[in-house]
Amino acid sequence: MGILSKLVSNDDMSGYKKFDNKQGWNNAVLLEKLSGITTSLGKPEMGSIKIFGKEVEAIVYNETGEDSCVYIKADAKKIEIGSSPKPGTGVGSVMLDSAAILVGGGTNEEGSKLNRCIDEMQGVMERLLAGESVTESVPLASAPADAVKLYMAEKLTLSLKDKYSICNKEQEPMFYVQGNILETAYTIWDAQDNEVMVIKKKLVAVMPEYTVFEGKKEIARFKKKLTLSRPEINGTVGNRQISIKGDLFGHSFNVMSGDTMIGGIDKEQLTWGNCYRIESYSKDDVNLIVAISVICEALIKAEERS
Repeated sequence: MGILSKLVSNDDMSGYKKFDNKQGWNNAVLLEKLSGITTSLGKPEMGSIKIFGKEVEAIVYNETGEDSCVYIKADAKKIEIGSSPKPGTGVGSVMLDSAAILVGGGTNEEGSKLNRCIDEMQGVMERLLAGESVTESVPLASAPADAVKLYMAEKLTLSLKDKYSICNKEQEPMFYVQGNILETAYTIWDAQDNEVMVIKKKLVAVMPEYTVFEGKKEIARFKKKLTLSRPEINGTVGNRQISIKGDLFGHSFNVMSGDTMIGGIDKEQLTWGNCYRIESYSKDDVNLIVAISVICEALIKAEERS
């Protein structure tokens, strides 16, 4: 399957959502419905986007980025949500942006923000299509200014011999990770070589399960949920229910505590290599988000092998 056919057929990847238009709504009907819904994206308006050089009518949210907007458009069969460059800033569409993900380009922070705006609108559209009366969305919070940002190498190879670093943007190691040869256990140290956590995979399980320990104390447990498209990992951390909703295809994950986003994991291409950008919205959750990052990478590796 070629890139374009893969893009057209994949209705639930990072930065692009597609729904069956069973109600037969057109753009005008959608604009009327969306105008009465409060979201973090600002005010919707009728506009246009370019797809492969052709101008197409769409509802646009121009406040979502300096150079790009989030759009929603309907035709007789489907409703699409994606992102597109604003007029005068370039040509293309979400399909061209997603092609970059396919060939390994990753996203920058602005791209991650757009993707989360699209995730927010996905929730709105799902509720509208289910017949709900919607007055406001459930926004995914943007990373605060003091969010802790770390970087982990893509396709991390964990072995008995080597420790691999999770570093800051200056490439200074903040954590080290080492896995066993069977990829059933991962040890995480801090920069001073103090053991911080151990992650153990359950050996016999229908779906992958991981337990996180501090010393001998269990602090968290996670299990991958069986889904047909968008992967979801659910877990408990103390008295908190944590869910990690993501896209193995686009290597992008939102870490949620209830309806509140507490961190994110996104593939990003930096000058010194392809990495996962790890963001913890609170300093108190840094260790937790690091552990989740290692689990997500283990799941990605397993998915690629299968």
